[in-house]
Amino acid sequence: MRYMKIIIPKKFLNTVEEILKKNNAYSISIIEPLKTSIEDGIIITCNAKAKDAEKIVLELKKLGLGEKGYGSVTIMPANITFSCREEGISSTTLSPLELYYKAKTMVKITNNVLIKVVLASIMGVIGLIEHNIPTLIGAMIIAPLVDTVMGSAIGTVLGDRDLFIKGMKKELICSGVVILCAFIPSLFFVSKKLVLEYLSETSIILSAIVAIIAGISGGMSIACGKEYEIIGVTIDVSILIPALLMGMSLATLDLHLIYITFILLIINIILLDIGGYIGLKYKLRMG
Repeated sequence: MRYMKIIIPKKFLNTVEEILKKNNAYSISIIEPLKTSIEDGIIITCNAKAKDAEKIVLELKKLGLGEKGYGSVTIMPANITFSCREEGISSTTLSPLELYYKAKTMVKITNNVLIKVVLASIMGVIGLIEHNIPTLIGAMIIAPLVDTVMGSAIGTVLGDRDLFIKGMKKELICSGVVILCAFIPSLFFVSKKLVLEYLSETSIILSAIVAIIAGISGGMSIACGKEYEIIGVTIDVSILIPALLMGMSLATLDLHLIYITFILLIINIILLDIGGYIGLKYKLRMG
């Protein structure tokens, strides 16, 4: 396995990205540093098998990349890593370009994401039925819902309509999966009394405050290029729980409960996106 660090002129970004994907490169990271050895250069890092790395180098050379004035291609063992931020040649805040490529991954709907959402939903509804807090926390750790929120928020910040739509689509699909997964077991194990009990303990105002704080924190963490899984748990609270309660309400066929849980879910989704936008915008402005 090989680790590759490629410095190229920014205008070749899309071409090089296609070459990397075609030759099975993975863990691709696009970095817009403060300085490079060439004018208007960007750094791409990725991993690839040795034979694939050789193919990548050959295709890059055909484009003249890696030659004098056109950057460089560095290949090293995969256990050696390179960080532009540690080397001080990149800002501690991700550039709009880096955020764009990060969001492109976030908004993808994969089998892995859907499976995790289903598993988290099953755990979550069991946690609610049994009033089991550890099970609920486990469900929120499993749920990959933070990407669904931050992807659309990044699209809004960058003014990318397509990215925003894809993020919202994933957000709504994942919420729908949670609702469905909660609805089916609730037909057998959930009563109207149980749903009312949870709703009586839920304040829409306080829930809204949690949602916007979680969104702001998530946006700031992503903009800094830092891991955000722990903050993601808070974001999952604001989507997973309301979506589970809506699925449970649907099973009771009580229109009033369905209406309340629907409003709670929609408000939280909107505020999470607004919070993500605020957090991202703030960090990008501060640099």
